[in-house]
Amino acid sequence: MATSYGMVINLERCIGCYACVVACKQCWGTRPGVNYNMMNYVEWGEYPDAHQRYVSTLCNHCDNPPCVSACASQATYKTDEGPVVVDFELCEGCGACVGACPYDHRFLITEDMGTSYEGAPLPCEEKSAQRVNVTEKCTFCYERLTEGLQPMCTVHCPGQCRIFGDVNDPESDISKYIAEKNPVPIEGTSVYYVVPEDMDRSLVPLGLADAVSAQMAAKNEKKEAAPASAEKAPEGVPMAAVAGVVGVAAVAAVGGGVAYKKNKNKQSSTDQSE
Repeated sequence: MATSYGMVINLERCIGCYACVVACKQCWGTRPGVNYNMMNYVEWGEYPDAHQRYVSTLCNHCDNPPCVSACASQATYKTDEGPVVVDFELCEGCGACVGACPYDHRFLITEDMGTSYEGAPLPCEEKSAQRVNVTEKCTFCYERLTEGLQPMCTVHCPGQCRIFGDVNDPESDISKYIAEKNPVPIEGTSVYYVVPEDMDRSLVPLGLADAVSAQMAAKNEKKEAAPASAEKAPEGVPMAAVAGVVGVAAVAAVGGGVAYKKNKNKQSSTDQSE
């Protein structure tokens, strides 16, 4: 049977230490504000029965990725083993895949994003600093997988919250873990969550079909709420240019944040230090 990579994230063990976020940034040298892994602080219930947890999210590597369908240059594609990756040589930086992702986990890299220290890229940023006008995302560390290694976030998780491997291999660690822990699958994706018994299920990402539906509903609501004047081009400005700006604004505003509900959100320590 063909290899099919997946990841289980055990929320019962996660302490929100951000090791996965930092390890990923160190490995791939992502720009300030670009985190392939995100740490979300959530709360539910009311005093005296109030609860809190950390929910780590990343690209869910969908079975039928909307981002792949949206990519006109075929730069984004799904590998035979399951991870969804980006060919930077083919990427045109149009951002269509960013708007198509219902989980808000794709990042359009522009010239003005800079590096952690202006004019002096960190050693880990030297390679990524050369990438401009392309889309980046989590790839399950596909380059490492081809060398027989684990994703960097999995290796450096001190709580061993992340279990990665071939879900089609009944003898793999992840298959045994799934059989033991019975995690919640994010339907239509390659990611599972071990959810605490008393935790509100809506605090983890929706399945793909529901996430896409929620994304479309949010876009329609925004479109209906937009003032009619927004459709009029300023004098001397082509309507196509206005449409492009409005489209980019919609992508930035809607993204995929509707894919899961958060009561509170703590940004990564790297963002807070900026």
